[in-house]
Amino acid sequence: MGNSPKGKRKFVVPQQPIPAEDIKETFNTDVVVVGAGTSGKAAALSAAEAGARVIQIDKHVTYRWGGGMVGAIDSRLQKKMGVKIDKDEACLQLMKWGANKPDQRLYRVWADRSGGVLDWLMDITDAEGITTVITQWPRPAGYDPKTEYYPDYPTSHTHTDGKVVGLCHKLALDVVQNRALKLGVDIRYQTPAVQLIRQQNGRVTGVIARNKSGSYVQFNARKAVVLCTGDYGNNPWMVEKYCAIAAEVAREHNIYMTRNQDLIDAPEPLNVGDGHQMAMLVGGVMEPGPHAPMSHAMVPVSGQNAFLRVNIDGQRFENEDVPAQSCANSLVRQPGKRVWQVFDGKWETEITRMGVGLGTFSQVNDMIRARVNETAIKADTIEKLAQKMDVPVKTFKTTIERNNKLARMGKDLDFGKRADRLFTVEKPPFYAGLIEQHILVILGGIITNPQFQPLDADRKVIPGLYLAGNTVGNRFAVDYPTMCAGLSHGFAWLTGRLTGLSAAAEKV
Repeated sequence: MGNSPKGKRKFVVPQQPIPAEDIKETFNTDVVVVGAGTSGKAAALSAAEAGARVIQIDKHVTYRWGGGMVGAIDSRLQKKMGVKIDKDEACLQLMKWGANKPDQRLYRVWADRSGGVLDWLMDITDAEGITTVITQWPRPAGYDPKTEYYPDYPTSHTHTDGKVVGLCHKLALDVVQNRALKLGVDIRYQTPAVQLIRQQNGRVTGVIARNKSGSYVQFNARKAVVLCTGDYGNNPWMVEKYCAIAAEVAREHNIYMTRNQDLIDAPEPLNVGDGHQMAMLVGGVMEPGPHAPMSHAMVPVSGQNAFLRVNIDGQRFENEDVPAQSCANSLVRQPGKRVWQVFDGKWETEITRMGVGLGTFSQVNDMIRARVNETAIKADTIEKLAQKMDVPVKTFKTTIERNNKLARMGKDLDFGKRADRLFTVEKPPFYAGLIEQHILVILGGIITNPQFQPLDADRKVIPGLYLAGNTVGNRFAVDYPTMCAGLSHGFAWLTGRLTGLSAAAEKV
């Protein structure tokens, strides 16, 4: 196992073939799915529905999940509600966001087939009484996407059981897992994969893992292996090598090996790039770096809205009308890597003019009122607010005065923010909420073709192997494009579904 000059582990999986005599048990099946998160759940169920015998292994004691939005185009729900998205426009905007670095063919696969995947998922969830809704639809009165600085497409679907709306991805994953079990999928948790089986340039024929007792076991796949092992955000060496900006944030916040761990203890460190490494060791090629981090600004007290923002020096520094990902990029370049959102007693009226976007609240409800009242710093004067924020009072007052002058003029001479979202801060009480950056996942992976088969250095397919979810490369670059909210989960369901079907259809 290699080590960097700083003593950090480079590889978390064995680089040399595991001796046959060390393997204590062998199991035969049609398809092995490595990983039991979103893409893994989709792959295992899809392969089983296609008639394959499936074994699914995962290192954790249960499956992991996060977020609640699933991005898709042309689902039956969107058609029913009159949601129309120009696929060509969306794909071109995604390419522009990624500086033309991603593989545009992968975006087209998502645009053309994600709606059908969502329909498949809704067939399952509908039968269990789980409702799917489109977030931020209908759009607020007067909203015109053509006037927005950042475009936003209504791609996001989320699930609800009638009690909770929002981070309800687990609702769908539960029913998908239950359906897979009924179809005979053999799900084995606490069984981390450590090595793919491939002889020279032949097919991938299986995977070696460790069982709960620590012994090596071999799973032979007659048809194919599907890797659904997540990102590498908890591996310091890989993050520093492929996504240095995320490494800097991780070091400062001391989040390696703890980020995204569930409350229950995991038997193995999660999200350490073991799937990426296993694929590279059989000939797969990592996409060029630097990779894109999913790096959101923590949603401030009133939402990711265009209210005034100041740094810890009390100075305004940007056009605030940007989505959560873009906000995160600018705030980490400010002193202390923290900024404040500032608004006043008129906020309930002003929030209705904020438009839509990831983390944006454009309607006032009891949840948002409680959020503001319970988490915001509040004061009756600008001076007292500055003191509570621990920013220079004089500078902050000057910033407020300048902001108010521009708002009354109806023109942002400093940063060009649209006039209808440029508000005075003059009516007490005055509020402030802290914003910080959060790294969620690293969106870099192995180069594949549009069928999500990994390619070697000669751009030839590695047979018998498919990739899904965050092991897939060339999906994102520069940034996570929040204009298509739920795109990462949308890709997870899409790639899992398609690779599961493809693996089951392999002719061997």
